[in-house]
Amino acid sequence: MDNSSYRWSTIPNILVVDDEPFILQYVRHVLQHSNYGVVTATDAEQAWAIFEQRRVRISLLLTDIVMPGLMDGLDLAAKIRQVEPTFPILFMTGAIFEGDPRVAGIMEENLLLRKPFFPKQLLDFVGARSGRDSPIF
Repeated sequence: MDNSSYRWSTIPNILVVDDEPFILQYVRHVLQHSNYGVVTATDAEQAWAIFEQRRVRISLLLTDIVMPGLMDGLDLAAKIRQVEPTFPILFMTGAIFEGDPRVAGIMEENLLLRKPFFPKQLLDFVGARSGRDSPIF
C-alpha cells in the first residue's frame, strides 16, 4: 500500500485497488499527475481496511473486479454500499463477463472502464464521475 500522496485537503482522494502492480502504478501516476490524491491497495481486503479507517476522506473508489482473496471488486463495492449507499464506485477490468447480472448493471450505468486504457480515457472516466468538469486543475 502506498499512501505517500494521500492528501488531507479538498483535492479528491481516490482509493485505487488492483492486484497487478503495473496497473496500480500506472493509474496512480496518471491520477497524481492530474492533481488527484491517490491511496492504493493490492486487494479488496486491504481496500476495505483503508475505507473503514478513512472513509470520510476518500472521495471515490476505483477498483479492479477480478482479484485474488476472499473478496473481489464487486464484493468490496457491495460491502462499502452497506455502510455508505451513495459512495461513488467505479470499476475497471480486463476480463470479459457474460451473464453476470452484477456486471451487466455496472456496464449499463457506464461505471466500467475496460483494460487496457490510455491516460486520457482514465481521466475522462474518473473526471466525469467525480464531479470535476476537467480532470486537470
